[in-house]
Amino acid sequence: MSTARRSSQKMRLYSSPTSPYSRKVRVALIEQGQADAVEEIMTDPFSPLPEFLAANPLSRIPTLVTDRGEALPDSNLILDYLQTRSGGLASLPRGSRRWAALRLQRIADGVIDAAVDTVRERRRPEGIVYTPFLDRQVEVILRSLDLLELEVEHLRLDTPSVVDITVAVALSYLDFRAPYIDWRKRFDALNQWHNAFRGRRSMLDTEPPGS
Repeated sequence: MSTARRSSQKMRLYSSPTSPYSRKVRVALIEQGQADAVEEIMTDPFSPLPEFLAANPLSRIPTLVTDRGEALPDSNLILDYLQTRSGGLASLPRGSRRWAALRLQRIADGVIDAAVDTVRERRRPEGIVYTPFLDRQVEVILRSLDLLELEVEHLRLDTPSVVDITVAVALSYLDFRAPYIDWRKRFDALNQWHNAFRGRRSMLDTEPPGS
C-alpha cells in the first residue's frame, strides 16, 4: 500500500460515550477541526472486538489507530499526536510555566482516575464494596479541586489547551458520575469557569447519554 493511499484513510478511534478518557480526545478532535478525519468505533473494553485487541492488547479506551496504521493506546499520547499532527489547540507555555501547566493537567487526570475508581468500586456487590477506599477517593478529589480552585486563573476560555480540556472533562465527569460530591457549592471559581467552558460545541457534542 502506498504512502499516499495510507494518508487518505481515516483514523480510527476506539472509544466509549461515557468514558472521560475518550471524551478528552473527542473534545480535542472537535476543537482542532479533525472530527471528520476520524471514524469513531464505540467499544466495550470488557467485551472487546479482536481488531481492538490487536491495536491495544491492554484493552483500554481510547485507542487511536492513525492513518498509517500506528496504534496509540492512551488518551494523553493521542492528544500529543493530534496536536503534533495538525495543531488547533493552544500551545503550552515554555520554560517553568510549562511544568506548572502540565502539573494542572496531571491533577485533573488524577480527579478522573479517582472518580472512575469510585464508579468501579460502587459497582461491586454491596457486601464487598470497600467504604474506606471510596472515602479516600473523595478526599483525593476534594484536595485536587482545592488546588485547581487556587489556580483557576490559569485556565482558558478562548482557544483551549489540553490542560483546559482535561480540567473541563474531569469536572463534567464528577457531575455525571459523582453528583453526591456536590463540588459546585464549594468551588465557586471553578464552577464559574466550567459553566462557561461546558457551553462550547465540543463539550455539548460529547455529552454522555443520560447526563
